[in-house]
Amino acid sequence: MTTVLRAAVVACLVTAAAGATGKVTRPDGAEIAYSIREGAGPALILVPGSWGDHRVFDAFVRSLPPSLRVIVVELRGHGASGPADLQPTMARLADDVLSVADALGLRRFYIGGHSIGGMLAIEIAGRRPESVAGAIPMEGWTHHRVLAQAFGSDLDPTLTPEQRQIDLANRERVRSRLNEAEIAAFGSVWRQWDGLPILETTPVPVLSIWGDRGRPRPSRALLRLPERPNLELIWMPGASHSLLVQCPEQAAGATAAFIARIEARKMFAVPRLLRPDGPADFTALPRLPAATIRIYRGVEAVTGFNMHPYIAWFEGRFWAIWSSNRIRDLQPGQYVRYATSEDGVHWSESAPIQESEPDFRSFARGLWVRDGELIALAARDEPVRPLFGPGLTLRGYRWDAGERRWGTPFLVAADAINNFPPRRLASGEWMMSRRDHRMRVSMLIGGARSVNDWTSVSLPAADDGASLDEPMWWTLPGGRLSAAFRDGSRSRRLYRSFSDDQGRSWTAPARTDFPDATAKFNVLRLSSGLYAMASCPNPAGKRNVLALSLSRDGVVFDRMAVLRDAPTVYRYGGKDPGYAGYHYPQLLEQGEFLYVIHAENMEDIVLLRIRLEDIGRLAR
Repeated sequence: MTTVLRAAVVACLVTAAAGATGKVTRPDGAEIAYSIREGAGPALILVPGSWGDHRVFDAFVRSLPPSLRVIVVELRGHGASGPADLQPTMARLADDVLSVADALGLRRFYIGGHSIGGMLAIEIAGRRPESVAGAIPMEGWTHHRVLAQAFGSDLDPTLTPEQRQIDLANRERVRSRLNEAEIAAFGSVWRQWDGLPILETTPVPVLSIWGDRGRPRPSRALLRLPERPNLELIWMPGASHSLLVQCPEQAAGATAAFIARIEARKMFAVPRLLRPDGPADFTALPRLPAATIRIYRGVEAVTGFNMHPYIAWFEGRFWAIWSSNRIRDLQPGQYVRYATSEDGVHWSESAPIQESEPDFRSFARGLWVRDGELIALAARDEPVRPLFGPGLTLRGYRWDAGERRWGTPFLVAADAINNFPPRRLASGEWMMSRRDHRMRVSMLIGGARSVNDWTSVSLPAADDGASLDEPMWWTLPGGRLSAAFRDGSRSRRLYRSFSDDQGRSWTAPARTDFPDATAKFNVLRLSSGLYAMASCPNPAGKRNVLALSLSRDGVVFDRMAVLRDAPTVYRYGGKDPGYAGYHYPQLLEQGEFLYVIHAENMEDIVLLRIRLEDIGRLAR
């Protein structure tokens, strides 16, 4: 990076942090101006058309969801960008827009634009398919002949006199500052460009927005828009070329819906792992060095079955709990054991939290550190098939440090089994997922006034009717919540939902592209700001790969490393074949390490210890 560009990057980052506007200085000395409307969600870059400055998008931007971070980039000679170029090229204009994206550190963004801005959106999608989440060309012709062939060269036949006056005023703001040579040069640049080869090959989702001029709509062939699954065409009825004057609200609504659909599904960006013509190739992934620590080794026919491990740090010690049974799960008498450690390496002898009950079974459900006390959570029900008994309850056991034992059980929530222990919301309330005995999924919010004070929030059904289970939620950098689910319908992909009101309502869960073995997973935001996910991502359905994935924004995970993938063999008989492998991971950051507790073959409880500096190297 040149000294000039580096200085410009720093300057624009400072300006962006304050909001409003900024500039990037290009190597040839040109200054590319942009304006920002901050938002906690994904970034959308918008590029005005010929003779348009950032103000032409004002009504459009006002109609977008406030969660979107919107950056409007002005082209050379337009608005505050300059000087004008007497020999412009589409390639140079695209580089100008990308320089703003790079200066703002946008690793993933949407790109939209009107007219020549829409053409540049297509050009940039071809240039940076790994960064562009979606392209939204609005009347962005793929070739200069499209206007005549599709619309008879009539730009704006449906503009009202008032709209035409607004459109002319917008154009005059820019043209009045340019001389005839500059106007002529810019007015011809798009005639040397053809976007069809890009649209024929790009993997980037594209939403192409057009006004139909109140006439019969031309074919995709005349628009030079190929018939491909990732290329969507939408019409603005009665509108003409000047969409931003005639129907900015409708165009913004279509754009927002397009982004929402992609955001709901885009969760995975790890190259080389998933292959369309074969199984996932985990040999292409790096490996994270990890120390393997055995917390508990099952005893045949006594404690030969161990699962649902959880870990916490409380009063200078590590604590672990898990479900234990004689041979297999779901049998009468299943109960919860625990162990502790001062260093995470050497663990105490385990002991039961409660006695085994011959007519009931208990499931370890997490360690809840609440207001200076440690509560072990366990769900209890009658041993019925498939799941769960009508007497299902979530109970708590407080640790009594003076007596050095767990107290008597108390009710936390009726007809409930959670997935992970409650975590605090920004509101100060706690939230945890819940399944009732009929396997209906919801969220429980509360737990602040008392441990059993909860409000249940129903979650909508998946947008395709999939049967979802075991939700895991986390907070995104701007305060938005994300929840992901494993798919009981066996799509081998995670589903995801979002909440903008602290868990009180959620979007319909949508199938993402994140691979999954239909297994439990866990997400933790590290002190570095990175999001880490421990999961079994083998889409073949086998839990024989335990991996750690990383994300900078909590939305898309773009790094993955193998933690464990050695074949496992049962020591004891009587187990279902699906018990083989690595199960039920949970993450804990403590000191210089990240810990991953999990069950191996559902016989042993194992802990991995990974250096945070190694995770940082993986992220880089």
